[in-house]
Amino acid sequence: VTKPDEDLNLQQTLEVLATSGSLQFTQIKDRYIAVQIKEVIKISACGILIDTESSYPIENAEIVTKDKTVTTDSGGNFKFDAVGEHEIATIFVNGFFVRSIQIQELTQTSRCPFIYVSQAYTYLPEVVLTDFITKGISKNVQGATTISNKNFDILPSLIEPDVLQIAQALPGIDSADETAANLNVRGGTSDEFLILWDNIRMYQTGHFFGLISAFNPNLTKNVTIYKNGTNPRYGEGVSGVITLESNNTIPEEFQGGVGINLTSANGYGEIPVSETFLLTLSGRTAINTGIGNPVYNEFFNKVFQNTVVTNLQNNSIEGVRSTDESFNFFDVSVKALWKITPDDEVSYQFLHIDNKLQFTELFIAPEDSSVLESELEQQNTSNGFSWQRNWGATLPVISNVLVYQSNYNRNEFTNNVDLDLLASNQNQVIEKGLKTDVSYTLNNQATITAGYQYTDTEIVDAATNSNSATIESEKKSLFSNAFFAGSALSLFNETTSISAGLRFTQYPTLSTNFIEPRLHIDQKLNKQWHLTLSGELKHQGIYQTVNIRNNLLGVETRDWLLAGTANNQFLKSKQISTGVTYSKNNWILATEFFLKTVQGINTANLGFRNQLQDTNFNGEYHVKGTEVSLNKKLKNTNIWASYTYQDNTYTFPEIEPKTFRNNLDSNHSVTLAGSYDYKNFSFSLGNTFKTGLPYTTPLAGNSIITTNGVPVINYNTPNNKTLPSYFRTDFSASYNVKLDETFNGKINLAVLNVFNKHNALNRYYILEDIGGTPTIQRVDEFSLGLTPNISLQLLF
Repeated sequence: VTKPDEDLNLQQTLEVLATSGSLQFTQIKDRYIAVQIKEVIKISACGILIDTESSYPIENAEIVTKDKTVTTDSGGNFKFDAVGEHEIATIFVNGFFVRSIQIQELTQTSRCPFIYVSQAYTYLPEVVLTDFITKGISKNVQGATTISNKNFDILPSLIEPDVLQIAQALPGIDSADETAANLNVRGGTSDEFLILWDNIRMYQTGHFFGLISAFNPNLTKNVTIYKNGTNPRYGEGVSGVITLESNNTIPEEFQGGVGINLTSANGYGEIPVSETFLLTLSGRTAINTGIGNPVYNEFFNKVFQNTVVTNLQNNSIEGVRSTDESFNFFDVSVKALWKITPDDEVSYQFLHIDNKLQFTELFIAPEDSSVLESELEQQNTSNGFSWQRNWGATLPVISNVLVYQSNYNRNEFTNNVDLDLLASNQNQVIEKGLKTDVSYTLNNQATITAGYQYTDTEIVDAATNSNSATIESEKKSLFSNAFFAGSALSLFNETTSISAGLRFTQYPTLSTNFIEPRLHIDQKLNKQWHLTLSGELKHQGIYQTVNIRNNLLGVETRDWLLAGTANNQFLKSKQISTGVTYSKNNWILATEFFLKTVQGINTANLGFRNQLQDTNFNGEYHVKGTEVSLNKKLKNTNIWASYTYQDNTYTFPEIEPKTFRNNLDSNHSVTLAGSYDYKNFSFSLGNTFKTGLPYTTPLAGNSIITTNGVPVINYNTPNNKTLPSYFRTDFSASYNVKLDETFNGKINLAVLNVFNKHNALNRYYILEDIGGTPTIQRVDEFSLGLTPNISLQLLF
C-alpha cells in the first residue's frame, strides 16, 4: 500500500488507499467510515513464454503474481486460475527479473498469447551452466555462450560492462594486439569473427583504433557467442559469431542515465511513450582534453609508437618543429519499438559510429619551412527495419523479417601545404540485405526453423595523388542468396539435446555454391555431468587486408575486400570439438578439445613484416587446442581460472619451408581472477599470463644482401623466434549508492596493468641508411602501460 501524501484531505487520502490496496472506504458521517474488502473479480489467464532471439519456448520460468507462482512447461506454457484481473504478473528466468505484464493483457485474445522475453541465455529449454566464470555468463544446450549485460558482475580492468572485453574472459577468445574490438577466436584473425548488432553486420567495431568498443554498454542487453556448431541462420565468420541485442521490452517507467570517465561522456534513455511504443536513445563522445589524462596518453602512445608522430624528434635537420594532434570519436543510436498488436512487433534501429584523427606538423628552419596536414576518418552507419509476428497457439509459428543497410567508410589524406601536394585513399563498404525466417514448434521436444537471406555488398577502393595527377578507383560487388534450415530436438526425457542445421549459399555472378552442415549435441549423463560434440563447415567472402605501406603516419590500418579472385579466395573452414562440463556445489568445470582448419588465406593479407611482406601465396592454417575453465562461487566471492593451449601453424605449398608458426600462435594462456562483494562495494583482481607471439629474425652472419642493386634484409625462416612471455595484473572496484527513490549513483575504478609491465606484442626489423651505411634496426611494439580509469554514473 502506498502511503498517502500528508497534504491530502480525508477524502483524497481514502481514494489513494482504496486505489493502492484491497479495501473499500465509505464515509458515513464525519467521524465514521465503513471499511469493506473489495470484491475482486477473479479470472483465468494463460500465456506462452517465447525467447525473442531464437523463437524457442522457455521452460522453468517463474511467473509471479500477488499470491500465486506458476512455472512454464517445456513448451513455454503457463496458466493462472482465479487471479485478479488488475494484478501484475512478474516474469523471472533463471532467477533474474525479465519483465512484468498485466493479467488483463493475457486475456485480450481468445487464445493464450505469446509473451516475448529478450534473454539470450534462455535459447533452449535447458541452460547447462549458469554464472559460468562470473555472474551473467551462461552456457546453453545449443552450444552458445550467452552474456546478460543487466546481470553482469565486475571483471578486472573494466569500468563498464563492455561486451567485447567481457568476451575476452572466455577461454579461446583473446586480443593479440590488446584491443577491445579486435578479437581472435581459436587462432583466427579478428575479421574472421562476425559481429552483429541487432542482426546487422558491423564493419567497424571500435573507437581509438580498436582500444575502445564502439558499442555503448548501456544499450547492449544480451550477447550470444558461438565458437563452433553455429546456428545455420548465421553465415560468414569462419572463426566465430557474436550477436549483440538491444532492448526489446517496454519498461513501465522511463529509465536512463548519464556517465563520464577519462575517455568519454555518455547518456541514454529508454522512453516508454505508451504501453505499446518504446523509444530508446543513446550517445557517447570522446574526452581527450584533460590535462595529464592518463588513459588518453597511454592510448595515444600505444597507437602511435614507432610512427611518424612519436619519432619526429629523430629528424636531424636543424629547425623548430611543432605538432598538433586531436582525436575524437562519438556514437549515436536510436531504436523505436512498436507493438502494433499482441501478435505483431515492428522496430527501427539506427547506429552511427564516427572516429576522426587530425595531425598537423609545422617545421620552420632558416632556409626552409613546411606544413603537413594529415587526417583519418572512419564511419559506420547501420539502420534496419524488422517485423516479428506470432501466428497463434493453434498455429505455433513465429516469423521474422529484417531489411537493413550497413555503410562503412575509411578516408585518409595528407596535404603538404607548401608544395601543394595532396594524397588520399579510401575504403568503403556498402551492404544491403534482407533476412527472414520462420520457426514452427512441433511439440515440446522439437522446433524447426527455416529462412532466407539476401546480401548485396559493394566495396569501393579509391586513391588520389596530385603529384602524379592520378586518380585510381575500383568498385567490386558480391551478392548472394542463402537458404537455411535447422531443428532443435530434446530427446530421451530431455537428456539428449540436438541442434542441427544446413545452410546453402549461392553466388550467382561467380557460379559458386556452398553447402554447410552445423551440429551441436549435448548429452546429459546426470545432474552434474554433460558431454558435448560440435562440428561445422563455414565460408567467408568478405574479409580484411592489412595496410603496411600505404597508411597514414605509419599507423597500421585494414581494408575490407571481396573474395572471388585468384589471390583473394573464399575462406573455407571446418571445425570439430568435443567437451565435458561438470557442475556441483557451486563448482563449475568445463573443458573442450578442438581441431580447426581455414583454407584460402593469402600472405598479402596477413600483415607479415618479413620476407613475405610483398608476396601473394595462397595457403591455409591449422589449429588444435584445449580450453579449460574452473570456477568456485562462495557467498560473497567468486574465483575462476582458465587455461588455453593452442598449436597454430600456416601451410603454404609454394613457400619453403611449407609449414611454419602462425602469426597468432601463442601456445599457452592462463588467467586467474576473483571478485568479492561487500555491501555496496565490489572488487575484482585478475592476472593473465601468455607465451609470446612468433617473429622473424635476420640471418646471423649474412643479415643484409643486395637484390637488383638494392640492399634488403636476409631473413631466417618465417616466425623462427618467440617474444618474451606476457604477464599483466588488472584491478577494478565499484560502489553503488541509492541517492533517493529516483536516482542511483555508481562509481567505478579500474587499473589496467597494475605493475606497469612492458609486454612486447610485436617485433620486426627495418633497414635504415645511417651515415651512408645500410643498418638493421629492431622495432618493438609494446602493450599499454599502467592505465588507471574512473567513471561516475547517475542512473534513474
